[in-house]
Amino acid sequence: MTSIEIRPCEMRDLPAVRDLMIQLSEAAHATNDFELTFLAELFQRMARTPEIYLNYAAVADGQVVGFVSVIFYQTFFHRGGTALINELIVNREQRGSGIGRALVKRVVDEALARGMDEVEVGTETDNQAARRFYHRAGFDEEYVLLGTELTR
Repeated sequence: MTSIEIRPCEMRDLPAVRDLMIQLSEAAHATNDFELTFLAELFQRMARTPEIYLNYAAVADGQVVGFVSVIFYQTFFHRGGTALINELIVNREQRGSGIGRALVKRVVDEALARGMDEVEVGTETDNQAARRFYHRAGFDEEYVLLGTELTR
C-alpha cells in the first residue's frame, strides 16, 4: 500500500474534498450541493476558530483520498470535552486500505492532546458499512442521536 499522510486540510484540497463530500452525500441518500465557493467560505470561517474546528486530509501520491472534519466542544457532563467526527469519507476506490482508520487515529490523538474525554461519531442507522467500520475502529453504540432536518 502507498504511504498515507494525514495532514491539516488546506484550501487547495477543497476540489478533492468536494468530490469526497459528494460520495458522502450519496452514502447518506442526500442531495446536497457542494459549491466550491461556499466550501471555501466555510473553510475560512472554520480556520478562524481552530479550537473548535479541525479538518484533516489523507493524501496518497499527492492526491487527497480521505477527509475528516472534527468539532471540539465542551459539556458539563464530559469535563474535558468531546471531539465529534462530523464528516469522514474515504474515496470509494481506496476504502478498506486503512485510510479511514488512520483518519480516526489522528482525531483520537488530537482529542487526547487537547484533554478531551471522548470522541463521538454519528451515522445513518441504515449505513451498515459505516457502522461496521466504526465498531472495528473501537466505537460502541452508547446512545441514540436524534435529529430533525430544518426547512426554510
